[in-house]
Amino acid sequence: MILETSLADALFVNWAVPAEALPSPPEPLTLDTALHDGRQVGFVTLVLFRQCGLRLAALPWPSLTFAQCNLRVPVRDPEGAAGVWLLRELVPAWVVPLARTIGRQPVSAAVFDRRSDGRDQRWTVHAGRVLSLAARPGAATGVDPRLGDWPTTVGFFRDRPRAWVRAPRDPDGVVRRIETAHPALEGVPMTIEFGAVDWLASRLPTVDEAAWARPHSAFQVAPARLTLEVGRVRVPAVRAHDARAAVAG
Repeated sequence: MILETSLADALFVNWAVPAEALPSPPEPLTLDTALHDGRQVGFVTLVLFRQCGLRLAALPWPSLTFAQCNLRVPVRDPEGAAGVWLLRELVPAWVVPLARTIGRQPVSAAVFDRRSDGRDQRWTVHAGRVLSLAARPGAATGVDPRLGDWPTTVGFFRDRPRAWVRAPRDPDGVVRRIETAHPALEGVPMTIEFGAVDWLASRLPTVDEAAWARPHSAFQVAPARLTLEVGRVRVPAVRAHDARAAVAG
């Protein structure tokens, strides 16, 4: 299945956290980590954006436009290709049946409030727990662990053309692989101020809650057209984790 869409107001907020605090992706995927101060560090990315004109590539209509929030971790496949493991996707309630039935996506319902004044923006997301933040243009300062210069840092988090998802309550090892094609875009560095991180803390309870207020990096990209190809693959079922497993939220 091939879909086409445009992404607008895409805001990426990234954190570096101890790798052991993150849930393990399904084999044979592995977390994309970096060595920092003698420890393996993993990463978490929150992406807030507006999905504009999402439709089947073969049909001019119907098309859907809605706000969305993704929580994901960078991974590598057995060939070393960069991708992401989608932990959760938040969409408006009316999108949930379509996303679960057609795309078999791990979606939950949320209420979105986005306000913008020029390049500044404020997001509030209610999904059982609350997530709220303000974003404004900032400086592209160096952060630890260093991933290279600013364009390299942006590329590390954004240029991941393969996403892996598992539908909720799907224990048979079938995941969806989403291949994306999009243009390379500059990432405008952003400064983030959080109002509430309850939803993040509920999704990844083994990450120190204080860490959410200290992102590794954040940036916004210009609107862009995307093509997405969704396919089915079979991988071993997700390994059971104890305290490391993400909880519902």
